[in-house]
Amino acid sequence: DHALVTTLRAMGHDVMLVPLYLPIVTDEPRGLATEPIFFGGINVFLQQKSALFRNTPRWLDKLWDSKPLLRLSAKAAGMTRPHDLGVITLSMLRGEEGKQLKELERLLEWLKSQPRPDVICLSNALLAGMARRLKSELGVPVVCALQGEDYFLDDLVAPYSAQAWAEMAKRAADVDLFIAVSRYFGEKMQKRLGIPPERVVVVYNGLRPDGYEPAPAPPQPPVLGYLAFMSQIKGLEALVDAFIWLKQRDRVKGLKLRAAGTL
Repeated sequence: DHALVTTLRAMGHDVMLVPLYLPIVTDEPRGLATEPIFFGGINVFLQQKSALFRNTPRWLDKLWDSKPLLRLSAKAAGMTRPHDLGVITLSMLRGEEGKQLKELERLLEWLKSQPRPDVICLSNALLAGMARRLKSELGVPVVCALQGEDYFLDDLVAPYSAQAWAEMAKRAADVDLFIAVSRYFGEKMQKRLGIPPERVVVVYNGLRPDGYEPAPAPPQPPVLGYLAFMSQIKGLEALVDAFIWLKQRDRVKGLKLRAAGTL
């Protein structure tokens, strides 16, 4: 998202980057002012847990939205129970019908104070619950990226996985256009959400090429490389097994394995 906004601004477009849940983390030079954080992760959790926090004054909510506190909570993200994750996901997909209505109202109030945008882009379909109110209140089209939501929803505990899929399919009707990162994933989500084919386009993820010039010669010893999110989902476990198999049989002399990506 950061690279996309930076490039669009360099092309002369007026783009706002609005972070949700946590402060933006990027391995690129920032040089990009971002807007206030909305749907702060702590407030989202507290409002899910108790009606008390759905009516607290803004000055108290701002304390929970402080960047140091949000960064600290991000390090303890594993403390969230699977049950809680399912409940919050379903509530967020329900948008104005969910427990975080106060956060949605705050976002809408702020957006109305800004120059009216030509289009709003949601970074993933887990935010589709916002589309209905964004369109009705601002009168602009809403597009939404599709990138990896299936793994997240399929891993939710029962009955929240099925309920979240059903709610996302329902809310998909409020989105004007979906942007998939690959043809395969676009077709997959089109079927699972019941989206008409004409409302899904494919735009591949970009990579800033600066600093990635070809090496003058192949590495010696040879290197097996991995560049992606480090998880079983992405096949890293299978790659490690394959690397061990090659090493045990000494099929490639001196072979090394180097993996890079978010942990």
